[in-house]
Amino acid sequence: MTPTSYTARAAASASLYAQKPCTPVYASADTHSTLLTQLLPGTEVKSLGQVTVGAAQWAHVSFWSGIEGYIPSNVVSATFPAGVADNGCSYPGLPIAEANPLTPQHGPFPLAGHATVTLPATVYAKVDTHSMPLANLTPGTDLVFSAWATDAHGNPWYNIATAQGNGWIWGGDVRMDQPNPATEQVNGKPIWVPMAGKGMYATNYLVHHSDVDALVQAAKKAGITHIYTEVAITRYGFYAQDSLNRLIPVAHQAGLTVIAWIYTNLDNIGDDARLTELVANYRTPGGDRADGLLMDIEEVTDSGSIYMYGQLARAILGPDVLFVASVFHPYARPGYPYAAIAASFNVIAPMDYWHSRKNHAYSNDAVERFVSVSIQTIRAAMSIAGGTPLPVEETGQTYDMYTAAFTGWKDAPTSAEITTDLRTAHEIGCIGVGFYEWQTTTQDEWQTISAYKW
Repeated sequence: MTPTSYTARAAASASLYAQKPCTPVYASADTHSTLLTQLLPGTEVKSLGQVTVGAAQWAHVSFWSGIEGYIPSNVVSATFPAGVADNGCSYPGLPIAEANPLTPQHGPFPLAGHATVTLPATVYAKVDTHSMPLANLTPGTDLVFSAWATDAHGNPWYNIATAQGNGWIWGGDVRMDQPNPATEQVNGKPIWVPMAGKGMYATNYLVHHSDVDALVQAAKKAGITHIYTEVAITRYGFYAQDSLNRLIPVAHQAGLTVIAWIYTNLDNIGDDARLTELVANYRTPGGDRADGLLMDIEEVTDSGSIYMYGQLARAILGPDVLFVASVFHPYARPGYPYAAIAASFNVIAPMDYWHSRKNHAYSNDAVERFVSVSIQTIRAAMSIAGGTPLPVEETGQTYDMYTAAFTGWKDAPTSAEITTDLRTAHEIGCIGVGFYEWQTTTQDEWQTISAYKW
């Protein structure tokens, strides 16, 4: 539909904010045109002017990394909204994403592989330390296992043969015989190639409530090479297959990679490993798969749980599936077990959220120092433990942790801070920077990310 009138173009710096949950952005000033996305309250867009169609008033806007769209004028304002809640609206033509939790199971599950004993260990008749001991093994003993199962606490055990018969060894006492994950190559290239460059995190709300062609267009415009999309959470299961079905084919066609993001709480290591297996092996109707897995490991940070989860997931999926660990930076968790991550994962992605004080101005030197110390500390922690330091993709901050969920514009990092973050990560040898997260990235931040050439 052709607009009947068009007002003067607004100043390039004029910001507008979505006022209501699911504020619609259309491809043209017509509710029958493509719905590009549904913005959360507080999302910032740039005003390009006003359009009148009949009796309807539309705001012509630039959003995300600079693609254009139209929003009904009554749901945007130059004032930041008071409320920022999501009312659970639906995107036309898509089913609502619903929880799909795994049914807890202890096994046993078939699994063939080799491992080495790392600590003095006992083999038991059952997956239970109160059962009959069958053998005592010394560190360095080679094992062949044929199955895995979990105990009452969800910890993994492996079934092996002994002179007294088959028995079970606790997962914390063994290390899988796998290639060095830090140097693993697939098809002659480092396994981390799919996530090199500039990345962006996208919660499932964004993917589910957006036209994926528009998302990919915005990513390409910003020079984004890979998208992390949240698809599974321990308590909700693998709930976002539909988002992978829609996003992966379009992203791959455009030369982008998609990393499936799993939020694990590790309350039950075995069930989280099974959830990881489901996501890793999922194929879209066209046969596409995610280019890697990002495991967000925040809720349980003890060394044993993280080590056993990584080892079990690696034993199930093999050495050629890209594992990325999203971890706390050392300021937030000084004792975070980075060495346990290095045993199984290919890349470590510290959440370097330097905006840790409210209403505080951060100098470029402060940002550079924060990022440098974080990454150097993590590398040292992996080296001291005797492992090969993993490649690092730093996770930069494009949100304000002091405003309500899904917002991020009042005290968000400045453009200068974002540039410093990118430059520092680049100079210190990171393979890339991924920004958390898409919806809270301001227009100035999008412009800065777009301008930086990795």
